[in-house]
This record gives sequence, C-alpha cells and structure tokens, in this order.
Amino acid sequence: MMVVRAYLDHAGLGRVRAAAVTAMHTALHDVLPHGSAEVGRLFGARAAARLSAARLLECTPDEVAFVQNTSAGLHLVADGLRWRHGDRVVVFDRDFPANVRPWQRLDRYGVELDWVPMRHGGYELDDIAAAIGPATRLVAVSQVHFATGCRIDLDAVCALAAQFGALVCVDAVQGLGVLPLSVASTPVDFLAAGGHKWLGGPPGTGIFYCRANRLALLESVPTGWFGFQGAPELMKQPGHLRYDLPVRAGVNRVEGGMYDLVGMAGLAAALAELESVGMSAVTARVRTLADRIRIGLADIGYPVVGPADECRRAGIVSFSDPNGLGGRIVDRLVAEGIHVSYPDGLVRVSAHIWTTDSEVETFLANMASQLLDSGRRA
Repeated sequence: MMVVRAYLDHAGLGRVRAAAVTAMHTALHDVLPHGSAEVGRLFGARAAARLSAARLLECTPDEVAFVQNTSAGLHLVADGLRWRHGDRVVVFDRDFPANVRPWQRLDRYGVELDWVPMRHGGYELDDIAAAIGPATRLVAVSQVHFATGCRIDLDAVCALAAQFGALVCVDAVQGLGVLPLSVASTPVDFLAAGGHKWLGGPPGTGIFYCRANRLALLESVPTGWFGFQGAPELMKQPGHLRYDLPVRAGVNRVEGGMYDLVGMAGLAAALAELESVGMSAVTARVRTLADRIRIGLADIGYPVVGPADECRRAGIVSFSDPNGLGGRIVDRLVAEGIHVSYPDGLVRVSAHIWTTDSEVETFLANMASQLLDSGRRA
C-alpha cells in the first residue's frame, strides 16, 4: 500500500470519512450477513441523511432525494421536463461533460443550446446575461468550475434567469460540502451533487434537490415500488396488493426500489459529521488552506489559474506549467505520496477542512524541489 504523505484531491475523489467507513463496515459485517433479521437497523440512515441534507441546503426534507451520482440527478431534469421545439438551454464553455451532454441530447426535441464563453478561467455576468433570452427554458450552471475553481454567483444567475421565467439547474458537486448554499435564499430550481467529493461520502451516492413547486414539471421520472404512497405498508396486508396507488408527494418518488443500504449508511454518517463541524468552519478553513497553496505556488514561480477576486474562489487551486509538463508534475507528486489531479491540462490542488498544515507544506516543498531540479537539468 502506498504511503499517502499529502492528500490534496478532494475535488477528484474525497477521502471517505472514518465515521462513514465505520457505518459501512457495520452494515456489511454486522447487519447484512443476517439478512432480514437485522436489516431494519439500516433503514433509519436514509431518513437521517435526508434531514442532514435538508438542513445543509436549508430546504424541506420532501425536496431532497438520493441518487447514485451528479449525472443521475441532472438527467432527472433533462429527461423529466416536457421540452418544446424552440426551447433553449444555456450551457457553459469548458464545463464538465456531465453538465453538457444531457442538454445536448435534447436536440431530438428541437432544443438548442446557447454557450457562455469562458474568459480567464471563469465566466462574466454580462456574457451570461447575453446568453439568456425569451426562449431560454433552463440555465445549466456549475456552482464551481471543476478545473479552474471559479465560483459562480448563483444569486445573480437566478436573477437573470427570472427575468425570462427560465429554470436554473445547478451541478453543485464541486461546491456542496465546502461552500454554504441556502436554497431558501438562492432560488435555484434543481440541484445535483455526488457524495464522493467534498461531502466525504462513498462513491455511488448523491443528493438531488427539487424545489417543491417544480416537482410537477418532472414527468418522466422513475418511481419504482417505494415511489408510491403506502406501498410497503399495504404489502403486509392480505388481499391489499394494489397497482393504483398515488405517487409520493415529495421528490423522494424518484428513488426507485431497493437502494444501496451500505452506501447510504456511509453518506448519512459523513453528512452528520459535516453538519457537526458546521459549514462556516469548513468554508473558513478551506479558504485559509487554499490561500496558502495559492500564495506558495506563486512565490515558487508557478502561474496560478483562476479568479483573482476572493469572492469567486472555492476550494480548488489550479496552476499550469509553462513548459507543458503538468502531467509529469502530477506523476512525480503521486510517486512521492502527494495526491493531486490533472483535469483539462491543469494541475488541480484541493484541500479540505481535515487537511493538515503539514500536508500543504509537504506539497509546496515538493513543488519547489521540482522547479529547482528542472532548473538544474536546463
């Protein structure tokens, strides 16, 4: 097993929190081997996770559903809305494919895309405003850009969309768990985020939010057995097997049938830990670490990419290598037990609240050493 000296890749795959690992271990070793005799011990995790997620987003539990990942949540919207020929969707240049491909597929309905250009690693509100018009049905926006770490002003985006009655769907996978987001004050309509990055949960888990008054717009959604009111209870009564039950009133109607009990146990524990820490503490700590990384890289001589304005930053710090050797930098770091990632030609560094100061210093010292070695070779 490789020794990890510094883990700085929470934007890629977060480290599953110890509490989540314990919860999943219990599910696998103490519960599921006994089948239905013990499985009831796990059912409460989903209810607990729903409450934690609702508090995190400042919404009602009925507006939260659990999905396998961000893509699954985005597809609930793309595949669930009734599209009209001539509808337009605003998307963002160089956004992650998961938040582009679902909307591209709508061309079969005669839906067209309007692209917001990327400028200097981010997006300008003037460009977003220019892309939104009377035919705009939806704005598909990422809260934080996956490569540059540029944070979008969602309040401003919602205000621009509201001028034309357009919906706003947010890919929040790079923001939820590191930045506060209250849907009570920021009126996004839909939101999806995988649990495997900043939330500290296991892969294969995710959160989907649908504003209560928008749920009726999602027509083609999976319901499954648990999607109907009273289905589990009626199964216990002889002669009451029915196929005419109404769907559940909340967005949990999309959750289908049997779900990943182990993953849900882990996600519930991870959300509970994050909630106990508090988002204000998380955001403040991550900002401190990101600033240290950003300043340290600049001092060494690496060109940092991303917004200069602090209010447009999140937890990601990315930089380019002027010699085009970013991939080699990442390979060397990983070989030294320092984990970062390399999306879209940028070296991406992402610390979380649990990252130690020594991990950051280990990374910066290694980067300084790499630059010194390359100078000697030159």
